[in-house]
Amino acid sequence: MTPDQYAMAIGAGALTGFICAVPVGPVNVAIMEEGIHSGRKRAFIMSAGALIMELIYCVIAFGGFANLFDHKLLRATVELVSLLAVSFFGVKYLMTDTVAVQGKRAKVVEQRLHPHTAFWTGFVRVLVNPNVLLFWIMIAAVLLANGTLQPAWQSRMACAGGAGLGIGAWFTLLVIGSARVRNRFSDKTLVNFSQVSGILLLLLAVVIAVRLIGTVAQGN
Repeated sequence: MTPDQYAMAIGAGALTGFICAVPVGPVNVAIMEEGIHSGRKRAFIMSAGALIMELIYCVIAFGGFANLFDHKLLRATVELVSLLAVSFFGVKYLMTDTVAVQGKRAKVVEQRLHPHTAFWTGFVRVLVNPNVLLFWIMIAAVLLANGTLQPAWQSRMACAGGAGLGIGAWFTLLVIGSARVRNRFSDKTLVNFSQVSGILLLLLAVVIAVRLIGTVAQGN
């Protein structure tokens, strides 16, 4: 792999990692509340646990794809499914008007695991959310199908590492912001960030649509 390919993989991972970490969810709410009530230290510890579990999901997602997109029909099918999924999440986050909380099943699992520290609370909050893994599988498929990533494992792992940087950057901003402004960092702030993330995902959907049209045109 060339340095440019490494840079592209890391950059793509960092950008998608940041965008994917922004939407309102149980992890962001927990980190924000920890920052407001307990200060930066515990919030950083919690975000570290969440980041490690996110990275595990990223490695699983990016490691599961290799030479699956040599066939144009398969590549077009993957891009179509990804287009629909990204559009769905983009509209969902754009229309968000309340802070998301854990579902009943996730609460039950977390109660059984019963994390005792801030680190394990962040770790478990991500662990019990299967949408995180599904989302990263979708992102990995898109990046591989459109050629942003190379099938080589070095490219895929570089992207996973970049995703960790993007996710970590968002968590850092969330911790600093919630600890600094305290009660002024409200649920509404998270909702606004989520809506911005929805716009960015819809822009990504446009890019995927353009690539899909190109793939279909080449097939004809």
